[in-house]
Amino acid sequence: MTDKDELQLNAYCDGELDLASAAAFERRLAEDETLRAEYTRLMSLRQAFRSFPQSEMPAGLQARILSSLDAAERPNRITALRQRSWSLRALAAAAVFGAVISSSVMMTLDRFDQREEVASQVVAGHIRGLMAPQPFDVASSDRHTVKPWFTSRLPESPQVPDLAAQGFTLLGGRVDVIGHAPVATIVYKHAAHTVSLTTLRRGQSVSDQAVAGYNVRSWSDPDFTYVAVSDLPAADLATFERVFSAGSPAPEVK
Repeated sequence: MTDKDELQLNAYCDGELDLASAAAFERRLAEDETLRAEYTRLMSLRQAFRSFPQSEMPAGLQARILSSLDAAERPNRITALRQRSWSLRALAAAAVFGAVISSSVMMTLDRFDQREEVASQVVAGHIRGLMAPQPFDVASSDRHTVKPWFTSRLPESPQVPDLAAQGFTLLGGRVDVIGHAPVATIVYKHAAHTVSLTTLRRGQSVSDQAVAGYNVRSWSDPDFTYVAVSDLPAADLATFERVFSAGSPAPEVK
């Protein structure tokens, strides 16, 4: 889930989206399992906070204290006791709220660190490919050769569209390892620039950024998360995303 998704999710939960945006987001919730799980978690935390018990001072104890006070001071003391009761409740509520917020912040930071680590590993794979005699394990401009090569080596393999007409020539493919998982990387050429397109499992998230002088751009479809790495300008990588997405056939209905 991207940072933009988190912002939209919080805005949706707070009722800050307009009707059209809310309807569009609800359609995404119905289709995106990862986003729906995060929504459920956030609403559960909010419900837990709202259900925090509202404790009051025991009536007998309050009566005994009041009976010992001077009549002239009693109104002021009553106010003080009520304020103290509310202060204790506010303190307890603040402690729970702080724990919830801390947990949410830590989870957000963990997700950010994971995204950064994945981006670094994908860029490292791109650099290793550039340093090798050739940046691919199978050399072919024929997608009907590269696609079966991936299929024979990986549990899931991506579509390999031919984008030569759009200026991105298919060179081949290789298998990289991200974390502990082997993943497919399709290699394209644009002028003198190499583009490595690594396919991760659906639901992973990588931020668009620059790492070690290489631009990183990521997007998703119902089957994979794609991470493109190149020394191309960011605008050219955005163009690559558009032509790749347009060149890939729609996922099969399973």
